[in-house]
Amino acid sequence: MIRISLPLRSCLGLLSAALVASASAQLARKEADLGNDPAWIKKAAGEIDKRIGTGFQKAKVTATAPADDSRWLRRVYLDATGRIPSYPEAKAFLDDSTPDKREKLVEKLLNSEGYVSQMYNYFCDLFRATSRLGDGTRSGVPYLRWIRESAASNKSWDIMTAELLTSSGGGWEEGKGAVGYFERDRGMPLDNMANTTRIFLGTHIECAQCHDHPYDKWKQTDFYEMAAFTHGMNTGSGDERKKFVNEQYNGKNENPDAKKREIYRWLMDNIYDFGVAGGGDGVIKLPMDFKGKGGKPDELVKAKSLFPGARNGSPKPIDDGREKFAKWVTDPANPRFSMLIANRMWKRVMGIGLFEPVDKFIEGTRETPGTVISNPAVMEYLQSILRESNFDLKTFQKVLFNTRTYALGTNTNPVDPRMPYAFQGRAVRRMNAEQVWDSIATLVVPDIDYRKGNALNPSAVVGGRNLGRTVYDVYKEVINFKPAEISAWVDKVVTYTPATKGGDSMMMMDNMMSAKDPAAAATSKDAARWAGYSNDLIRASELSAPTPPEHFLRKFGQSSREIIEGGSSESDVTQILSLINGHVEKNIVAESKAVVYKAIDAAAAPEDKVKAAFLAILTRYPTPAELDLLLPEAKKGREGIKNILYALLNSNEFIFIL
Repeated sequence: MIRISLPLRSCLGLLSAALVASASAQLARKEADLGNDPAWIKKAAGEIDKRIGTGFQKAKVTATAPADDSRWLRRVYLDATGRIPSYPEAKAFLDDSTPDKREKLVEKLLNSEGYVSQMYNYFCDLFRATSRLGDGTRSGVPYLRWIRESAASNKSWDIMTAELLTSSGGGWEEGKGAVGYFERDRGMPLDNMANTTRIFLGTHIECAQCHDHPYDKWKQTDFYEMAAFTHGMNTGSGDERKKFVNEQYNGKNENPDAKKREIYRWLMDNIYDFGVAGGGDGVIKLPMDFKGKGGKPDELVKAKSLFPGARNGSPKPIDDGREKFAKWVTDPANPRFSMLIANRMWKRVMGIGLFEPVDKFIEGTRETPGTVISNPAVMEYLQSILRESNFDLKTFQKVLFNTRTYALGTNTNPVDPRMPYAFQGRAVRRMNAEQVWDSIATLVVPDIDYRKGNALNPSAVVGGRNLGRTVYDVYKEVINFKPAEISAWVDKVVTYTPATKGGDSMMMMDNMMSAKDPAAAATSKDAARWAGYSNDLIRASELSAPTPPEHFLRKFGQSSREIIEGGSSESDVTQILSLINGHVEKNIVAESKAVVYKAIDAAAAPEDKVKAAFLAILTRYPTPAELDLLLPEAKKGREGIKNILYALLNSNEFIFIL
């Protein structure tokens, strides 16, 4: 197995160099849009290839031959949009003879609604975002909508991070959906800080919550000094409105009317006890059972970051601990921040991180080598282009998709992702659950990227009554009510007769689509094109999250979102049975309206029908041997075609990304 070691001195030098280079100029945000500068993209991609090539020489490996158009096409669609290309998309690309067609396709895909869907799935897994938060009583919709809007608007990573860490306001207050990051861990601020350090800093400090870390340098005091930044922040509310509605549905003054109690409970969960307040005290008491070094039980400690850069200089509580923390985390001078997201995005595109696991980087000591970066020169350059592009993740991925490294052929040798890899060829990996589901839906439903579900609908449904408005509107109306006004509002809702289903919900959904995809808004409103198709066949990003345990997505490894990036691409028998005995047969083979049949039926000759089936499902044409094997089936008519589809969909080539 190839191993490119990074000595301790080099590792520390890499971080120090990044720190000095960043701090010297403070890296003021540039006005230039580098993502739309082809010369810059080409130069950055070329520099990555150069450094990867140097790694080949050091590792004494030879690069694979470049992937052909078919394989590259299928790969880039899955990586950029989370699904295989449709038959028309595949045919158009393969028939195109222009020399820059790959660059043009990358540009198109990264500005598509499919890309928004793919990034939304990624962020939701990373942030453990769910349709119901905490104990399930509060809606995760505003948080999910904030994530979706951030993906659609290509919000930069540093701004996304800062908005999450400093979020405050009501859960359904317009523009405040990021408070879901803390509501997700309601009542567990220490666990939330442990997750924060993993997501943004690549440090597993959770063990130090109870004792000094047994395998890393972190002490128990380090954990609580970090936790001090957010200590004092509160989820929910403690004002008179919350107390009043709580008494009405769950207290000694409980309302005798069951319907009214239900409405009061809705107000509690969605309006008066849903949100985040407080900027963070910057101080915290060590626990009574504190066992670590450097402190005593019940001792007050001040906020201090794990790495140099942020602290509370006052022995007293402050009101901007979270702001100080977020500013330090996202500072370009913080090498951990840029290194972590660079490695995460590299793995998203290239399949394996420059170090693994992507959320665990351990600094070496004289006794232990620490985390090994497979190609430190590439990591250093990736961080520099991230900072130069103002942490624009779309621009960053555009660079990677345009590299020769990405376009290399498949490495047919086994690759252990736990070991450093030289990236001499694409390592084979199975599609994730969302990619499998969305690819199957692509074969059935036309324009699948634009078919929207109801999971992010903000319509106010209170006590079984659709008020014909969004919860955002209700929040603005009732948030400042006095108790008497709340009672009057509840009385009105009890007698309300639904007159609408919330007509502006689709308009709000359009606002979360890719602004650069010309088909997005127009296509989504043309619902007639989806008449007769199962309502269940929509993209995974349009379903409630996570799906139930028995759902196809969960069987294929969709994350329960209890842990960070908890999805799995491991194969098991239940997945095979789902494909062979259920989903494929019911939703594709037996679905006469499936768009895959449109392409096949348009082909006159049996051999052309086989070619159409291969192109639609595997994004390539059959070999002569495959054509000879399946031609007799194609001559049998529709039943034979069904057998061909069944075989191709259950092949390893369909389920794996090469």
